[in-house]
Order: sequence, then C-alpha cells, then structure tokens
Amino acid sequence: KALAMASRKRARTAGEGEEEGEAVPVAGGFEAPIFGARVVGQVTTLALEGEDGPLASLGTTGVASDHAGAWYVATKDSLLHVSAAGRVRRIAALPASGAFHTVASPDRSAVFVADWSSHEIRRVEVVTGAMATLAGSGTSGSTDGVGDAAQFYHPCGIAISPDGGALFVADHENHKIRRVEVATGEM
Repeated sequence: KALAMASRKRARTAGEGEEEGEAVPVAGGFEAPIFGARVVGQVTTLALEGEDGPLASLGTTGVASDHAGAWYVATKDSLLHVSAAGRVRRIAALPASGAFHTVASPDRSAVFVADWSSHEIRRVEVVTGAMATLAGSGTSGSTDGVGDAAQFYHPCGIAISPDGGALFVADHENHKIRRVEVATGEM
C-alpha cells in the first residue's frame, strides 16, 4: 500500500498542470496510479492445443507478436506459431537450449531468436522454417564483428527497429545493449 501511495503522490506532483494519463493494462489484477497513468490489470491463461499437445507441456521460453493478431512462441526446442484462433503449428526445430527470446520482423517474413545458451542470434524464415545464425560465434565473449566473428554472453531480450533493419539485443553478462544489422549480421 505504501508503494501505491508513493506512486499516487508522484503522479500528482510529477507534471504540474498535467491531467492523469489513460488506463494502461498490466498483469496482476490490481489498480494503482504510476507516474500519472492509472494501471489496471487482468491475467488470463490461454488454453492452447497444438500438433505436439498442450502448449504448457512444451516448456515455453519466449513469446513475440506476429504484428497481425497472432504470435510466435519459443519452447525448449521449437518455434511455434499461434493463430488468433489459438491454433498452434510448428515453424522450426530449435537447438535444445535453456531459453530463447524472440521478435518478429515487421513484414512478418522472419522471426529472430536470441539463444541464451549458445550465445547466438538466429533468423528463422516463417514460410520455410529455414534457420541461419545471423550473429554470434557460439562461445561467450564481448567481441563486435560480422556474423560468427561477433560474440555475446547470454543474449536475452531482443527488439527490432520499426523498419526491420536492426536488432537490439540485451547482452546479459556483458551488461550491454548490442545493435545487429539484419542485412549483414554486423554488430
């Protein structure tokens, strides 16, 4: 409650003369003003069935929007597409790993996967499932370079520029945000 009270105080004093912001949905089923925005949340678990059985049993590790009402889900060994209707299909096999983080290209042609364990960024073609390493040598390090000359140390969190030309990767153990050019794999 003290946190909500402090947030409420900051919301009133943060911007003199500014009106309270619009409601922002977040997980948790609570309501508290944070920096001028009223936060309201509701968590809903989706029951999804796919060709490999219930999605929950597959060890989900990452999720990304496909920019068209559906999403991609990375599991411990697969990249899946989940339609807006909840239909699950496998796009590609992923190497066995502890965690994958994903982002889809704005044109929906590819999904980029940050592989935490293998220290690599991969590109998966949505139509064919073909996968190629875009950047990363497969060993941990902090070297800038092109393709497999570049090194990450547990890449996680991945975002893409609005034009799809660059990836931004949180390089966890190096404490850096790395920029990877999609066309060349240059970092």
